[in-house]
Amino acid sequence: MIPTLSYRLRRLNRGLRARLSLLRPGSDRLLSAAQPVLKIEYPGRIDSKALIVFLPGIGDLAEDFERQGFIHDLQRHHVAADAVAIDAHFGYYATRMLFERITEDVLAAATEAGYHEIWLVGVSLGGFGAACYAALHHERVSGLVLLAPYLGEKSIATEIADAGGVARWDAGPAAGHDFVRGLWQWLQQHVAHGEPRPPIYLGYGTGDKFAQANGLLADALPPAQVFAVAGGHDWRTWRKIWRLFLEKEAIGQRQHH
Repeated sequence: MIPTLSYRLRRLNRGLRARLSLLRPGSDRLLSAAQPVLKIEYPGRIDSKALIVFLPGIGDLAEDFERQGFIHDLQRHHVAADAVAIDAHFGYYATRMLFERITEDVLAAATEAGYHEIWLVGVSLGGFGAACYAALHHERVSGLVLLAPYLGEKSIATEIADAGGVARWDAGPAAGHDFVRGLWQWLQQHVAHGEPRPPIYLGYGTGDKFAQANGLLADALPPAQVFAVAGGHDWRTWRKIWRLFLEKEAIGQRQHH
């Protein structure tokens, strides 16, 4: 791991640049989107054809998944999968490059390497990115794990709630650039038709700032695929959910010792 001070400075810089980009549209250059996207690979302990792709939140770094114990938990649960954390910061969302980079820099390489099972795991903004990618390229994704995903501003959550939930909501036409409404449309179609692939697993803290929107999605999913726990919008809560998911669901062919 990188020295703690260097890590903290990088993380602070990442968060400040992302928030400044949000406040000042057009300042995307503050977060240059490298091509190819930077990634950290974590080979599993056994030969596996399953790959887990981690997407960080708006102020997070790719290495946060290792620092917060997510990689350790994979090993502790003997999950038969390799993993890769991609440094998909807000710049990739602002420049609309995220989906292209996931396809070309991660999944194309995974296909060439012979992986036949691809899971996307995202926290906060990363959960939004993972879900949007699945909405556009569902045939490439074996499963989604969304941890406190950003699902739009409060207005759309209120709109859906006032309609009586996801199933009764009339999405209306979505402009090509309206990724939030487009995502909800896909989620509505996915759950309404009981599509088995990719399965969507949702986890969030009941005290999370996104709990209202997450709760609306939770109501539309099979209860077995929802993990709502006490907690807020933080890594401690997300890791608690991650462990619950790993204890319950298998990725690849889990090895028991």
